[in-house]
Amino acid sequence: MEEAKETQNTKTEESADTPISAETEAEVKENNETNPEVTNEETAVSTDIKTTDEAAATAEATESTETEETVETAEVNGIEPAEVDETEEQIEESAVEETIDETIDETVDETVEETVEESTAVAEDDSTEDVVDESADAEPEAETPEAAQEPLDEFSELMNEYSLKEADTESRITGKIIDIIDNKVIVDIGQKTEGILAKEELIDWDGSLKYNIGDSITVICKNINMKQGYITVSKKQVDLAEGWQNVRRAYEKKESMEGRVVAVTEDGKGFKVDMGVEMFLPMSQVDIRKVKSPKSIIGKDYVFKITRLNSREKTGVVSRRVILEEEREEKIKELFENLKVGDLAKGVVTSLTDYGAFVNIGGMDGLIHKDNISYGRVNHPKEKLRKGDEVEAMVLEMDPGNNRISLGLKQKFEDPWSSIVEKYPVGKKLIAKVTKIVSFGAFIELEDGVEGLLHISDLTWEGKTSSVEEFVAVGERIWVQVIELNPTDKKIKLGLKQLEMRPEEKYIQTHQNGDVVSGIVKKILKSRVFVELEKGVEGVIKISDISYFRIDSPHEFLKEKEKIEAVVLSETLDSNYKVKLGLKQLSDIEWKQYIGSHRNGSIATVRVKKVTENGMSVEISKNIEGFIRPNELDEKKLEAKELEAMYKPGQEIEALILNSDFERKRIYLSLRAVRKKKEREEIDKYSKSENEQVTTIGDLFESAIDKKK
Repeated sequence: MEEAKETQNTKTEESADTPISAETEAEVKENNETNPEVTNEETAVSTDIKTTDEAAATAEATESTETEETVETAEVNGIEPAEVDETEEQIEESAVEETIDETIDETVDETVEETVEESTAVAEDDSTEDVVDESADAEPEAETPEAAQEPLDEFSELMNEYSLKEADTESRITGKIIDIIDNKVIVDIGQKTEGILAKEELIDWDGSLKYNIGDSITVICKNINMKQGYITVSKKQVDLAEGWQNVRRAYEKKESMEGRVVAVTEDGKGFKVDMGVEMFLPMSQVDIRKVKSPKSIIGKDYVFKITRLNSREKTGVVSRRVILEEEREEKIKELFENLKVGDLAKGVVTSLTDYGAFVNIGGMDGLIHKDNISYGRVNHPKEKLRKGDEVEAMVLEMDPGNNRISLGLKQKFEDPWSSIVEKYPVGKKLIAKVTKIVSFGAFIELEDGVEGLLHISDLTWEGKTSSVEEFVAVGERIWVQVIELNPTDKKIKLGLKQLEMRPEEKYIQTHQNGDVVSGIVKKILKSRVFVELEKGVEGVIKISDISYFRIDSPHEFLKEKEKIEAVVLSETLDSNYKVKLGLKQLSDIEWKQYIGSHRNGSIATVRVKKVTENGMSVEISKNIEGFIRPNELDEKKLEAKELEAMYKPGQEIEALILNSDFERKRIYLSLRAVRKKKEREEIDKYSKSENEQVTTIGDLFESAIDKKK
């Protein structure tokens, strides 16, 4: 009994500083007065109550601390505290506290009552035993405190069944995922109960789950739910803490760090990068070149340079362009040290422009001008190259000061135009491939780097065609003939219709020199007239073949759409494959007849055509012209103005024919000779009239003699 009392006294001293409720204290005091031996046992119960209260207080403090950490973490990640599930946690915590209080009160009341009853029964038994057998007093008194201790041990074990091992929110716990139920992940963390982790914390940026059942993860304890019997844990808080530590270390040491581009920012001005914490990547810092498709880099891992940190928000700004520029500068330096003009360099086509293609040759872009792509015609680089093509080009020029390199593709091969005259002489017929069709014709590839033009006018002899596609198609191999070659300008003219005999050639075979033919005037130019003889056959009349005398314009004699006759002048075609015709040759018969009937010295009526200081042109007939020299116009020399005043175009005058030349088709006339001739005729006429009226002595003698006879 004394040992039991000592044990109870010890517990009483340990619980002296422990506060208990007023009801409990009153009940204990009353029991002490009634049964002093129970006092120490009740004090021990009070000590257990204190321990239970302390455990509840510790759980409440832990939950409060974790709630504050959760709010702080939410702020770091740009989440408003209001977004944290405070209501749910507060309700849960309140329920836990109420349950703990109720459980403690009920347990304490029941334990106290049971202890008091048991103590009273023990006292009564002891009193009875003293009467029967005084020698048995010591043994029951020694068993009484031990019997009272057994319910207290059962109470402690009962409390331990509902208590959890102390979980330190500052330390990390390594656990194993044992199940995934709906939006919760069950984690074995080595406690009597499992840890509950929100599934969303394990979701990757693309919606996939980063961990599976059986995987080990490191978490931090957030909250203990005694009512439900589980611990809420967080993986995100661990990742954020590690991520920020790694980012800060890399920033301070000016080291690069790998991260993953996970999304485009809401304003579209950059990207979100996962580096353990969320970092911002401006759009201009993604690459050296402009990113045309931002979504194409989402989900890709890159190495970044951390340029700025925000410790309060636990975030910062990163750049990939800085790293790329540093790498490019190093590569360019090495490139200029190892490369020289004339070397061949391999690269990849990065972009195409109207004037050329840019090729990356180990860190920098070299330019292949479109003129250096092929020896043939290249309207646009895309005709020969595509973005992403791997090419080998020759270094043509290097400018280290401006970081420029000029490249060429055609320089790797011999210029096919150097022997073009021998390969493709004029008149050669060959099979070639149609590469392109345009409105004015088609381009024909004779060989790589050599193209010729098949003009629309050389497709057919049947006149102008409206569509090139009626005769050729892209990719088709056709027969053509070389009709013109210009090695200097690297131009070849090809023909399709030239493979057949020209209609003009057929025409000239059936019409001989000197034949009179008819046709329609199609077009009148300043120096020539085109006449359609038949479909596909045209003749040409030069202005010098219209009339034997000088004319200023063919319009003086001909009109378009007028039907005329002309003389074939040659059995060969001109350079433009036209039949040579003449109009003035039709007047040869008229010339012969006129010269035959108007001999030199005869007077002809002519019409003034043109007066100049060199003389006067006169029209004898439509096809015959005469000319009066200045000294044949008047006795004295007259100025051009005086002549123009005296003689108007179209005025009819008489002139004396001085000379006629049929071969040269020339007739020279004179006005002065006409006046002199008329004067002589007047004198002769007058003289003859005088002679008839006067009788001389001789006349009388002659008359007398005649009468005598």
